[in-house]
Order: sequence, then C-alpha cells, then structure tokens
Amino acid sequence: MRTPRDSAHRLLRLLLLVELLRPSRCAPAHHKAVLCNTLKSAANQMDVIRRTAQRLQHHDDEVADDLLEARLQSLPVIATTAAHLRTWKANESLCGLYTNALAFRAHADWLRAAAENVSLPSEAAGGAAFRLLRLADLVRTALVQMEAVVPSAPPPPWLPAVSTAFEALRYSTEMSRHLKVFCSFSKRLVRHLLRAANCPHRRR
Repeated sequence: MRTPRDSAHRLLRLLLLVELLRPSRCAPAHHKAVLCNTLKSAANQMDVIRRTAQRLQHHDDEVADDLLEARLQSLPVIATTAAHLRTWKANESLCGLYTNALAFRAHADWLRAAAENVSLPSEAAGGAAFRLLRLADLVRTALVQMEAVVPSAPPPPWLPAVSTAFEALRYSTEMSRHLKVFCSFSKRLVRHLLRAANCPHRRR
C-alpha cells in the first residue's frame, strides 16, 4: 500500500516531467514562426531595394543603353534560368543571396561616394546600401535559424575611380538594372523557401 509520501513524490516527478517536455513541444512551432517572419521581412526588403534601384536610373531606357558602354565586371552575376529554380537548395540559395547582398552593398557604398565626389545626388545609393545590409542581416538570421553555415563575407571588389558626372551616371544606371534583376529573382527564391517551410500566406 502506497503511503501519502510515496504519492507526493510520484506527483512531483510527473510535474517535473511535464515541465521538461513543454519547451520541446512548443519550440518547433515558435522556431518556424520566427523563420517565416524573417523570410517575409527579407522579401519586403527586396521590394524596397527594387524601388530604390529605380531611382538610381536617372534616364529613360533609350538613353540608358548609351550609358552602359563600360560595364562593372565586379557586379555579381545572378543565375535567372528556370533550370536554376528547379534545382534550388534552401541552404545554397540563401548563402548565395547573403554573399550577393553584401557584394551589392559594397558597390552601393562606392557609388554613393562617387556621386558625392562629382556633386550628384547620392541619397538613392546610400539608401540602397543601407537596405542591402539590412537584407544581408535578415538572410544571415535565417541561415542561423536553419542551422546552416553562414558563409564568409566576400572580399572587397576592385572598383574604378570616378572622375566625371557622366561616369557616375553610367555606373548608377548599370547598378540600377543589376539590382532590379537581383531583387526580382531573389524574391522568387524566398517565396520557394516560404512554401517549403509551410509558412502561412496572408490573404489580402
């Protein structure tokens, strides 16, 4: 026959077991919600960067073609084929997004300084640099939440000296086009991740 003391010890052990199990039951749902919110914030940042990139293009498309005679070889090359989307892998795609965001940010910082040196407006380039760094931080957070290895930051690119307003406008136009491609394709990848993670879709 159990004594009251034995029953009390058994009840205490059960209560401790429940408390130990409670975090393990709630953590996955919380972890998923945090990851989904991070990815959605990254997608929102891409929308802002794309709008900022539009402001970097100071001319219409016909004039812009003449401005793009000399290209920046250091800009990231974004794979935009359908085959790439079909074979995407979450960790690899996010790692590429992270390093590309940092590489574009370095170019945006350089473009801001170049515009200031030739007395051109630099607010759009400065805004792009700020938003790209914010995007990189969000992607890094997502990689950490997915327990993936965060890649090292890319080395600083070699960038040409800009001595005239015409050169600054030409590079600004090129930066605008590349940034818009980067944002459009990267947002498609993030949407793939949101679907793969079964993140809730907010209906408008």
